[in-house]
Amino acid sequence: MVSNEDIIRLQLVNGLGRKTITKILRYIENRKIKFNNFPDIVKLLKDMGVKRLKIDMEKIERDALEIFECCKKNKIKIIGIYDERYPKRLKTIEDKPLILYVDGDQDLLNQENSIAIVGSRNPSQEGYEVSSIFAERLTEEQCCIVSGFASGCDESAHNGCLQARGKTIAVIPSGHLHVIKNNKALYNMIIINGGAIVSELPPNAKTEKHAFIDRNRIVAALSDGIIVIEGGQRGGTSHTVKFANAYNKPVAYTTSFSFAKQTSIFSNNVEIIDSFEKLVNFKKKSCKKNLDKVAVQ
Repeated sequence: MVSNEDIIRLQLVNGLGRKTITKILRYIENRKIKFNNFPDIVKLLKDMGVKRLKIDMEKIERDALEIFECCKKNKIKIIGIYDERYPKRLKTIEDKPLILYVDGDQDLLNQENSIAIVGSRNPSQEGYEVSSIFAERLTEEQCCIVSGFASGCDESAHNGCLQARGKTIAVIPSGHLHVIKNNKALYNMIIINGGAIVSELPPNAKTEKHAFIDRNRIVAALSDGIIVIEGGQRGGTSHTVKFANAYNKPVAYTTSFSFAKQTSIFSNNVEIIDSFEKLVNFKKKSCKKNLDKVAVQ
């Protein structure tokens, strides 16, 4: 079993991506190989014939130490794929995060009754209000609200949950320190109210283009069901829906969502939520489906 620290070091190797590292870890697991230090792992990579690697041991160790110290200073927890506290929902997806960085209550990541609310960064006034109201109502139903900490519908969902004194999970596309600069007030309120801010990137990492799609797969995977407020055929909302469909998670839409020209990504039977009664029923159906899945496993 490879330690969290050495997984982070592997992620710092120029030329190694998440999927390749996952294959390497499986190789190590299957052969029950044990290591005394990271140089032993590097030797294995060379023995395996992994190509296109640029390994600067001094830089890797320097960057890793910076990550470890940054996490310690900012009280950000590191959760690795082999940890018992690693989210059960994420274990079920193929492209799972290898490392999670968590500020706040890490136990929330395994809490039952988690519903994601997602939508446009530039919603209509109706969409913005519906996102907040639905989050508040679901919180009253003992739900944890999951969203992506973006402006618009995500921000409104987090705020609606906080209005009802609930706990919300924000999955972010960068390191924690860079997100704090953009919306420090919301960040602090989530933490103060017992929520969690989650990223698969180290605290000092900036947002990269691919990170938004990566973030959306985690939003979908951490949730029992997904509610779309407003969004389009392109952009973050569409990716979240595609991941939800791939993970067999229930998806519902609100009356503020426009279905014009959306058939390519919303081809399943469309469930519309236009009342609190339907909202609560969607929550019950989604969470029961997840419990049934866990029971089978």
